Amino acid sequence: MAGRFGFLISLTIACGAILLLDQDGVSQIRPTIVDGGEVKETKARPVTLERRNVGPTKATKASYGILIVRTYPDDATVRINGKAEGRAEGGVFKRELPIGRTYEVSVSAGPDYTEFRKAVSLKSTKGEYVEAALSSKYGDIKVFPAMEKLNLLLDGQAVAAASLSVDKTDNTITIERVAAGSHKVTYDLPGYVLNERTFNVEPGSEIDWKLLPEKAVSDITVVTEPGASIYIDGEEKGTTPSDGRLTVTGVNIGPHEVKLVKDGYEEFKQSEQFEFKKPLTLNTKLTPIPTSAEFSDDFEVPNSDKWSMPAAGFSIKFDQQKNGKKNGRLYVENASAIGEPAKTVYREFYMNFDLKLINGGGAAWAVRAKDPNDYYLFYLSGNDGLYPGRFLTYVVKDGKFDPSKPADSNTVPVNLKAGEEFAIHVEGSQNVITQTITPASTGETINLGAFKDPANTFPYGGIGFRTVGKEKFSVDDLFVGPPKPK
Repeated sequence: MAGRFGFLISLTIACGAILLLDQDGVSQIRPTIVDGGEVKETKARPVTLERRNVGPTKATKASYGILIVRTYPDDATVRINGKAEGRAEGGVFKRELPIGRTYEVSVSAGPDYTEFRKAVSLKSTKGEYVEAALSSKYGDIKVFPAMEKLNLLLDGQAVAAASLSVDKTDNTITIERVAAGSHKVTYDLPGYVLNERTFNVEPGSEIDWKLLPEKAVSDITVVTEPGASIYIDGEEKGTTPSDGRLTVTGVNIGPHEVKLVKDGYEEFKQSEQFEFKKPLTLNTKLTPIPTSAEFSDDFEVPNSDKWSMPAAGFSIKFDQQKNGKKNGRLYVENASAIGEPAKTVYREFYMNFDLKLINGGGAAWAVRAKDPNDYYLFYLSGNDGLYPGRFLTYVVKDGKFDPSKPADSNTVPVNLKAGEEFAIHVEGSQNVITQTITPASTGETINLGAFKDPANTFPYGGIGFRTVGKEKFSVDDLFVGPPKPK
């Protein structure tokens, strides 16, 4: 026997299909194809037993004759009048018996064959010749193809591994010793349509059933905005082209979550029931992520709900009197991740804040922060910073950037020493971000440059602060919001 298969446990239900549990534990009913595939039946040929080559046929005693029994199988057991007389050798059994009598001859060859019985009259010394070609009680059903994880059912019950043999050469699996009569065979391959066929098995016959298994799948066509990524159960299946139409093929039948994702739009999720050969169409418009209202904070009243900050690197302190009151400021030091106002999203925007350098390292701020790891980062390198007196721009992706490789770099004609205070103004319009700096000591507004991103990597997002090196700085009177109507 070339090999054996392991089998699944299935439940046959009234409609003839099989209810299975998918990987996510959700039940699904697979369709059934009845009487599909190609069938070839080879019936058992009659066994011809030749009389020649049986050896001497003359008895050694005058009143005896020789009973010759020619058998198939060749080693069949012979009984005479109920008494075991031995096995045939090479298909031949001989015994000298008194003539003038009738003998009950039975030939057997185990449980797979029908017993042969015959009353034989031994009339003369010439003897008698008996042909005992036994008929098999069973037939075989050979199935193609023999696939991994295949489950064969015979009359609704899983076939025992001991009754199966696999021929890897012709990729077939055989159900052996099938009792004569009518039997239903179910070809159950996970992920494929069920196939069922009823066969009339004759003794000694071999039935060859060839199938072309068909996957139990369906298709879905999504019509939405161009550039939307399509996910089925969390697995990305493609992105809609310029016409916004994409067809996903080969989705297993049953319930699945369909998700549409596009940058700048709210995520769309919907559960769909996929049915065999019933393509689905999902036509939906994605909703743009709404722009936030104005946000401001003078840090006079600490409110943790307004901010999303890492565990370290940020604090609110009251460092001096302002108009007779304590002056609250946001302090930033050793902050390798951004702290940002909670739940703010802007496309077109402008931002103002007061900046104070605690040391000569400088300061850094983020805009269009898609998430805590993806944003534009602007680094005002102070007199003691990594690149003294320069204003550098970075495109941060997955929280990574190389300070030595800015996307843009400009000279800042301002003394960026410890203790200096500045007013920073930032505007974002489409893929261009412009910025100015106004030293409190001079009141002169200086252009920090306009950064243009041809790829428009981050078309929307929030704002925040962090450090690049050893900067220590504080922020006050922060304001950010959509541009005012002109």
